[in-house]
Amino acid sequence: MMTPRDSRRGAVAVLPVAAGGCLACAQSVDALQATRYAAALREQGISFTRSPRHADIVLISGTVTTASLDALRRYLDAVPQPRALIAVGDCAIDGGVFAGAQGLVDSPAETLDVNVEIAGCPPSPTAILTAIGEAAQLLAHAVADEAAAAEADSDREVEVEDASDELDASEVADLEEELVTSDETAAGDEADASEGADADAGTKTKGHDEA
Repeated sequence: MMTPRDSRRGAVAVLPVAAGGCLACAQSVDALQATRYAAALREQGISFTRSPRHADIVLISGTVTTASLDALRRYLDAVPQPRALIAVGDCAIDGGVFAGAQGLVDSPAETLDVNVEIAGCPPSPTAILTAIGEAAQLLAHAVADEAAAAEADSDREVEVEDASDELDASEVADLEEELVTSDETAAGDEADASEGADADAGTKTKGHDEA
């Protein structure tokens, strides 16, 4: 089950996930937290987190085994939507030098439906930083699309309410017309009854006079 995100900050929180392998790619990810990259991270609003519930972007590195695939998917499902997944290194993309080995997922990037792939064995910290920037742009577009969809839904709700109001007004108009028609009919019946009563009264008076 995917976890929805109620709101998203301008900055992005990155969650590193080392699935396995030689961990060389994980070391490149760890190198991003060195002092030399601190200014670049601040400039792009990038921070690191250890919790999937606080993450915006997930860096997946290393090989993925068939035995751990379900657990990895459940872990990723804890990341609120919208999110971005990055496959870091050859192993996370297609198995790298371990491709075809028994017990490994043939194409982790395709299986997990990642958004950005970084080739390399391992890729440099600078390449990883660039990929995080690309993923952040994808998230920004996703958030904008969600906002547009929410606004469209709101507009449709207003249109439905307006249509309901128009229908109610139409029904009221029909009822008023029926009331007017009923009043006119009743008035006509009363007039006919009055004329008939006058005629009867005139006949009786005439007969009395003759007598």
